[in-house]
Amino acid sequence: MPPPARPRIRILLAALAIGVAALAALAVPASRHAIVRLLPPDRLVQLDGLRFGYGVERELRIPMRDGISLAASLYLPRHGADKLATILVRLPYGRLEYGEGLNAAERFARLGYAVLVVDLRGTHDSGGEFEPYAHGESDGAATLDWIVAQPWSNQRVGTYGCSALGETQYVLARAHHPALRAMAPLGAGGAVGSAAGRYSYFGVYEGGVFQLASGFGWFVQYGARSPKAPDMQPFDIAAALRELPVADLVQRHRPGPNGYEAFLSRPLADPSWHALGYLDDSDVPTTPVFEVTTWGDQTVGDTLALDAALAAKGAQAPASAPERHLVIAPGTHCHAEETGESARFGDLEAHGAEAPYWEWTARWFDLWLRDRGEGLRALPRVLYYMLGDQRWHAAPSWPPPQARVERWYLDGAGHANGSPGARGDGVLAPSRPASAAADEFVYDPLSPVPSRGGPVCCTGNPADRAGPDDQREVEAREDVLVYTSPVLQAPLALAGPLRAVLQASSTAPDTDFVARLVDVFPDGRAIGIQEGALRARYRDGFANPRPLEPGVPVTLEVDMRAIAWQLPAGHRLRLDITSSSFPRLERNLNTGGDNAHEAHPVPARNRVLHGGEKLSWIDLPVLPAPDVEASVVPVRALASAATD
Repeated sequence: MPPPARPRIRILLAALAIGVAALAALAVPASRHAIVRLLPPDRLVQLDGLRFGYGVERELRIPMRDGISLAASLYLPRHGADKLATILVRLPYGRLEYGEGLNAAERFARLGYAVLVVDLRGTHDSGGEFEPYAHGESDGAATLDWIVAQPWSNQRVGTYGCSALGETQYVLARAHHPALRAMAPLGAGGAVGSAAGRYSYFGVYEGGVFQLASGFGWFVQYGARSPKAPDMQPFDIAAALRELPVADLVQRHRPGPNGYEAFLSRPLADPSWHALGYLDDSDVPTTPVFEVTTWGDQTVGDTLALDAALAAKGAQAPASAPERHLVIAPGTHCHAEETGESARFGDLEAHGAEAPYWEWTARWFDLWLRDRGEGLRALPRVLYYMLGDQRWHAAPSWPPPQARVERWYLDGAGHANGSPGARGDGVLAPSRPASAAADEFVYDPLSPVPSRGGPVCCTGNPADRAGPDDQREVEAREDVLVYTSPVLQAPLALAGPLRAVLQASSTAPDTDFVARLVDVFPDGRAIGIQEGALRARYRDGFANPRPLEPGVPVTLEVDMRAIAWQLPAGHRLRLDITSSSFPRLERNLNTGGDNAHEAHPVPARNRVLHGGEKLSWIDLPVLPAPDVEASVVPVRALASAATD
């Protein structure tokens, strides 16, 4: 469809600006010319097409099956094959503004691909209402129908992008559309719903606990149901997060229809989650996938659990299983490349983390969309970077089959409050406790344990820090139980999922337990490795919430995501147990009621039992030293796999 009518003067001014900038671009790179720098980002990409041989239609309208139309930009190479393979990027952040979408459009168009960048329903210039990811499957299928009907299409489409741009790829894969030939999702664990027992939905739930800083931060910025909603006005995000009830936060700070409260109000086992597009165990994508995630991504556990579940199903029918490659890099959500360039991940060094992600992606699509080259068949099925070890490793599956689960037990005399040397006596060891004991603390929702780093993103608050961070400040608190191992006499390499199993009780009908694994350096630094949480009411499953009986011990299994991390000899391993991590996680108000809609918290006295018949432990996936060395993939091999 033609672009909507606009005042003649705006069209003339835009044409003049592009014309002047185009003349400048013939002699000077677009990014360096003063006139060019005044243009909006999408106009710069359009201008680059004059140099790199592609044209742009910025104002396409693509009809959906219910009459709604979506706004799209189409990038078409001017020369090359008569029939073009297509890269599809779908996003809620604005196709004319969002850097990743514009960058992908230019890069793929320069490689001779048609690129279609589409605003999701109800966002920016598209019609309809937005809720992630209602209509994501059907709208995606209708978009594929439109692509293959174009005279320039070779009937093959690949999808690309990180976070929401990756999650919508999995949502679309549910349609099993014949044109969808390959996917390259990054940081896309938020597509997982109840699949593999995760119940994480958009990556904002963890063990039944709402990830408050990320969830509120994202919805208040991007969750408006209508693209015509007023822009968010500046406010104090840190102060807002302390307000109660949690369910009202978005309406207080950005009034208007928003998907936030629906996410908080819908029960975790409600079938309507699947109708929104989130994957359950019945969804088995048949499209080849090249996937990248990072150890600091809050959805890394979801990505790895889904990958393992799909690999297990593929093993039952290997002849029909699609090709899958998984790369797990250091870094925070969608920042693998930046971490490789900086060689820093939170408080850790990450040398040698560079990887040719773009070259791999190009090779992947060249094979599946244009029958060129060998794709990624030279790469291992799973490629992961081991933190601490600072090397890349290969594995045929995740977790690496050589990893063996070791059970390390909580021990001590019953005074684990606070770090050793101050007052705490908690011990973490591979041997069972000699005697029974219990540690307890008072959890007050009005004075929660502060978050320090960890798996968090998208909060909207520049002060929030993600990734490995020093935990000594929080470990000094009375409401944090600290269990520390003796000094390690040999390196300890972990590679796989982490799980804490606690025998615990509370005076409240419901409370949360947060478990954090920590690497204690010889100089005393206590760097968080990975963490997770469980809302006690969900101890028997998310479909069967049950209150606690005050003072009665129950078994709690806390999923702590997964990691590849090596602790050197001379370090110590530590497990912190508490009941809050704020503002990363919503505070449990301890009432046993509708937590999101309540505003009057009560303190709880929580206990962790260990020894005798009430053992508490953590399962550690230990990779033997010979297997650590045998699985190393040199950086030179990675580079040659991308360029041979």
